[in-house]
Amino acid sequence: MRALARFLAFIVAVFLLPSCSDEIMVATGESDDLVIVADADVTPEALEALVAVAHTGVPWLLGEPSFKTTIADPSKPGDLLNRRHVLLLGVWSGGDVARLAERRLSTPHTGEEAQFRIEEDVWARGQVVGSLIGRDEDELVAYMASHGNEILDRLETALVGRLARTLREDRDAAAAATMLHERYGWSLAPPTGYDLVSGAADQGFVYLRRTGPDRNVFVRWVDGQASDVSAEFATAERQEMCRLYYDGDEIEWRRPFAADTVSFGGREAVRLSGWWANRRLIGGGPFRLYCFAAPEEGRVYLVDASLYGPGLDKVPLMRNLDAIVHTFASGAREGN
Repeated sequence: MRALARFLAFIVAVFLLPSCSDEIMVATGESDDLVIVADADVTPEALEALVAVAHTGVPWLLGEPSFKTTIADPSKPGDLLNRRHVLLLGVWSGGDVARLAERRLSTPHTGEEAQFRIEEDVWARGQVVGSLIGRDEDELVAYMASHGNEILDRLETALVGRLARTLREDRDAAAAATMLHERYGWSLAPPTGYDLVSGAADQGFVYLRRTGPDRNVFVRWVDGQASDVSAEFATAERQEMCRLYYDGDEIEWRRPFAADTVSFGGREAVRLSGWWANRRLIGGGPFRLYCFAAPEEGRVYLVDASLYGPGLDKVPLMRNLDAIVHTFASGAREGN
């Protein structure tokens, strides 16, 4: 009887969820929050494996966990409707999560072997929903053991991209982007609270700043082409522009530093992730920079986000800054 009552409660709750035609709510939560919706009968081993993946430390942010997790009951979906990041974990054979996926996800792939999929705006606008559903718990555990880094990378890419699109959709941020494009030939859509500092615009350097905590987005542009873009060039250029224009900051080589190649706005870019330090002002914090060419303009751009937030969690703040950086569009790609 208790199992029947629980199942009936789930059915009622699911059918009370807003349909795609209803007015959709806005997602809430920090950019490191992750709600894991797991079937009650999923083994502790499977749930612990997924939690361990979500808590994986971010190396360049000194091992801070990628996400802070909350475990939710799929029979009470009202608790998760408007959360920003949701991850479904279950099995296809009769679980509440499987029924939730079949009703709400556009491509549930019922009955297939374990695969990780991501969709957006399932229950709320601005939301990212991942699903990991398989034929049995052993399959789920094996999948997480071999695909843990892929799950994290795909979640990171999806949530930063969704945050960036949310900013572009904001009226005030869009107005700021238009102003920047008219003035400099490129655009960025910062949230409310960022002030534009013209810096040395005649020399190809401006930045946006917000305090409490201190956050900065630098934009540097120089004449160049794709062959100029390299980790060595980006590193040297960042050191030089900070020395000239921003109080003498420099890369802190005693902290973790990584350089890799990624896709940025449809272009190939060099990405630097590390820490800055200022010996004179006694400060420091993380930064992330993207360097890429815009051949149609004859320019190379460097777009850099940095944080000064002693005692604060760095992961959510840097993700929000990364999202701002991902609203960048060069002149030829304005509006894309």
